[in-house]
Amino acid sequence: MPLRFASTFAIAALLGGQAFAHDFWIEPETYNPQAPGAVALDVLVGHGEDMSDWPVSPSRIIGLRSIGPDGLENHANGPETLRSDISLELASEGQHLVFIETTNSFSSLPAQKFNSYLKEEGIVPIEVHRATNRLLRDEGLELYSRRGKALIQVGCPAETSDVWKTNLGLTLEIIPLVDPFQWNEGDSFPVELRFHGALVPNATLKMTNLDDDSLQFRVTTNAEGQADISGELSEGRWLVHNVWAEPVAGLLEDADYQTVFSSLTFQTETDCSGE
Repeated sequence: MPLRFASTFAIAALLGGQAFAHDFWIEPETYNPQAPGAVALDVLVGHGEDMSDWPVSPSRIIGLRSIGPDGLENHANGPETLRSDISLELASEGQHLVFIETTNSFSSLPAQKFNSYLKEEGIVPIEVHRATNRLLRDEGLELYSRRGKALIQVGCPAETSDVWKTNLGLTLEIIPLVDPFQWNEGDSFPVELRFHGALVPNATLKMTNLDDDSLQFRVTTNAEGQADISGELSEGRWLVHNVWAEPVAGLLEDADYQTVFSSLTFQTETDCSGE
């Protein structure tokens, strides 16, 4: 019997671009290179007309790594490898899960704008904290950092892999429960969301088609921190994005909240059919 998920779908026309303005992700030039070798990688933020390259700076990057057939690989080999033109060397055929982590930045927003941002992103813990403590008229002060993952399959390996379901232990992490490269349109596509390792219920996941960003929808995780993202999904390249946060005392800059932006990008087809 298929899993049942508490999820809510809405087409892009009902969402508006602002709901996706905080997106952050890593996008390889191809998710299915035909042979081992160098793969160029873009780090992007925003959405639509607001989309741009993230100003990659070595000082902002905690790590740029991948896990795959050869185990854990470090792709940050000196500041010169962490500039705007990033290229990864994926030396083996098979699946590689590439991930990036950034340091904290400080953000201050006026009360109304901050409250709107919380609603747009579905950051329930901070909405509840501000309402409970009568802070809805106060500016929003947060420290935020980013986590991005991309699943790349090099070649057409004869043996199947379970790299796709690796739990990396990131602060905030979206983990697929099926292999995106093996997914067939019409099947369920469950994912789970973890924050500090714990499953996160009632969180908003946003999906964007990277080939046509007018194709967007969102779902909400159920009580077990899972959601089925297959509702509007089709073959192609996709971004799944979430923002989550918690109130924390004693943060730098007198911030009230620790916020994390997390993403997963993947392709739902390969060039391995032989057609």
